[in-house]
Amino acid sequence: MTSSAINMSRIPELLAPAGDILSLKAAVENGADAVYLGIKKLSARAYASNFSPDELEKVIDYAHLRGVKVYITVNTLIKDVEFADAAQILQKIAAYGADAVIVQDIGLISFLREFLPELPIHASTQMTVHNSEGVRLLEDLGVKRIVLARELSLESIRYIREHTQAELEVFIHGALCICYSGQCLFSSMIGGRSGNRGYCAQPCRKQYVVKKNGKEVKLQGNYLLSPKDLNTSEILPFLIESGVSSLKIEGRMKRPEYVAGVVAIYRKLLDRYAANPAGYFVSEEESRILRQLFNRGFTHAYLLGNPRNELMDHYVPSNRGILLGNVNSSSRGRHVSLKLFSPLNVGDGISFSCEGVGETVRKMFFRGKPITSADKDMVIDLVLSNPLSRGSQVYRTSDILLLNNLEKSFTSQTPIRKIPVNLKFIAIKGKNLELKIEDNDNNMVTIVSQYVVEPSRKNPTTEKDIEKQLSKLGNTVFYPVLLEVSSDPDIFIPLKELNNIRNCAVEEMEKLRTQKWKKPFLNFVFSFSPHIKQKAEKPLLCVNVNSIDNLIFAVDEGADIIYYGDENYHSHNKMTLKEVYDTVSRKGGRIYLTTPSIVWDNEMNELQSFIQLALEIGFHGLLVSNLGIIRLVQQIGCNFIVDYPLNIFNHRAVSYFHRLGAEAVSLSPELTLEQISFLGNYGNVECMVHGDLRLMVTQNCIVGSLMGGKNAECSRPCVRTVFSIMDEKGFEFPLRMDENCRTHIFNSRELCLLDDISAFVQAGVPRLRIDARYMSLQKVKAVIGAYKKRLDECIYMQPNSDIACRDISGKYTKGHYFRGVL
Repeated sequence: MTSSAINMSRIPELLAPAGDILSLKAAVENGADAVYLGIKKLSARAYASNFSPDELEKVIDYAHLRGVKVYITVNTLIKDVEFADAAQILQKIAAYGADAVIVQDIGLISFLREFLPELPIHASTQMTVHNSEGVRLLEDLGVKRIVLARELSLESIRYIREHTQAELEVFIHGALCICYSGQCLFSSMIGGRSGNRGYCAQPCRKQYVVKKNGKEVKLQGNYLLSPKDLNTSEILPFLIESGVSSLKIEGRMKRPEYVAGVVAIYRKLLDRYAANPAGYFVSEEESRILRQLFNRGFTHAYLLGNPRNELMDHYVPSNRGILLGNVNSSSRGRHVSLKLFSPLNVGDGISFSCEGVGETVRKMFFRGKPITSADKDMVIDLVLSNPLSRGSQVYRTSDILLLNNLEKSFTSQTPIRKIPVNLKFIAIKGKNLELKIEDNDNNMVTIVSQYVVEPSRKNPTTEKDIEKQLSKLGNTVFYPVLLEVSSDPDIFIPLKELNNIRNCAVEEMEKLRTQKWKKPFLNFVFSFSPHIKQKAEKPLLCVNVNSIDNLIFAVDEGADIIYYGDENYHSHNKMTLKEVYDTVSRKGGRIYLTTPSIVWDNEMNELQSFIQLALEIGFHGLLVSNLGIIRLVQQIGCNFIVDYPLNIFNHRAVSYFHRLGAEAVSLSPELTLEQISFLGNYGNVECMVHGDLRLMVTQNCIVGSLMGGKNAECSRPCVRTVFSIMDEKGFEFPLRMDENCRTHIFNSRELCLLDDISAFVQAGVPRLRIDARYMSLQKVKAVIGAYKKRLDECIYMQPNSDIACRDISGKYTKGHYFRGVL
């Protein structure tokens, strides 16, 4: 940590959540430099209150008047039927002067660059940007800022900063997703509520048990996917010095008091660092408030390296609060006696033994007498709704005095956050009054009153009178730091005229501070681009494999295209690549190398060498599923197919990737068959029809953190062992750990559309994919053979064979093709 003075311009922006109007005021009044807020139906926090388009202009003006930037979250995947409404809303966002939009959908980014090029774009963390090549691709597309994946270390963030130009934003406090954001299908597959579209059902906060080789493993705590909350207050200097532009607080679904408290503390910490980097500290009281406002336990996540078992809290998926005391031996039923570890007040919220359930303190007693507050170390009695056993722990989950104090910061009629202004007043006999007002952003307003200054006949207006009246900025957002009065002696100015000119100047300054951000309303009518592709006559059957044996069966049964490999590319060498290429080539098929969905910068060079080796052998191209690899492919200049983890959801996204040179685009599995048929008009599209669908990819190794020991190095219990997690309804989700110890969670039911292949053929879907990587050899033969036969039956108008999904899959699902998602 440097000890030299830090220029305030090097202190990153403090970015706060605003789920509703009170949270917006809480963030602004407590020191946020910028806020991010959602529009109804277009936000990745659909369950937050959010704002209607009609409310938007007032909200933006409120923030801009106070010198705070506003970023609008349009960070959801856009269906084609929603594009016209989205375009209208985005026109308003631009016209009202929003400082940027936060976007997840690559198709929407493409649209914005074409139709609203002046509106700055921030790439959402939902885009899973985790390497410098991914940042560069978005830079090339005109994106101003990238919100990096929360799985990155400080070292990785610094590397990206040193090798890219775009602004970088990182999260510093609040809830964490266990899955890489933008890579989660869990919520939609178990309940039809898409986390990628803002309707996450939070399956990560539910209970699961681990099964090892089919048998349940006894563990302490069953919330196996529930991470602690992020808290970077102790390591904030390292984030500041990493060169990021913005520090983001999570919490658009939190109460405004939470926003007020967290923002106020991080504002203090940033200012403290700016004043004296070497003397940076976090006080005990500041730490206590952060814990009290909300915590599931705290973690630095991956910023300091792999946290292993320190990342998760397997016991409580909700607010833990602060330990208040233990129920002692003198307790009886609902009458609980405990010695307090911290103060307690009537109105505080409490919970018990970290069970996540509790109540509000209504009555408490000290030595038999009712009291409303109690100090630390006092032994008190509580009367609860339900009995507690002796030894139970009691936690305070909300502090009524703290909440009331924080509430005052955003409900007071007098603004706390004020803008300094300089005033210059001129009063010359026989001339009109004049008042100039200038703020700290170099905005200047000059007001010339109709009142002509008169000589005093009796009681002259003194400079002190003038200063007193002009300084009364009371409930406005301005306060005077300099008031210069230039006036003749012995003049008379009615108080009404002083008040009028002051009020006019303030009103004009308010208009200037808000109007300067607004832009002309670009009223264009949205329309779909012309269709660019004819329907294919015969669908191609594409198959994922990751072994030579599976590959042989796949090509023998008639696969047209092979995707070879998976996340574990180190297990393949030149000899195996040559063998698989020769095998496919002899059958006249095409083979593409599958590349990992997550590739950090320190893994990129080795992967690039592996890619070049495959291409030299003769592979036709690559199957790619992250933006960084796409940019790498562009530099290499080879064929590529875009995979579904890139969330291709609409015609603009399909067109964008085809313009980049993609041979085909594998669509999001959250689309319906009707939507897929429409998208086929805009390029060569592909969809998965059979196999294990990945629901999550996590940087944290679930098995290793639970059973890999507590040392820095994991004992790798996953090797040669089959693991799964089972939910409370008995559904079992397979776990597969890759060579980088990331966990991939797969759906409990195999996807099978064999019974509906005729619908896909009639819809004109040109490419159908089977993922056979995790099948036995006999199943590979049976599945691919069945699909090939069914396709031929559809194409050549033959009677359907009797084989059906129940014959090749057992337990299966049809996914979203006929039901869709929220």
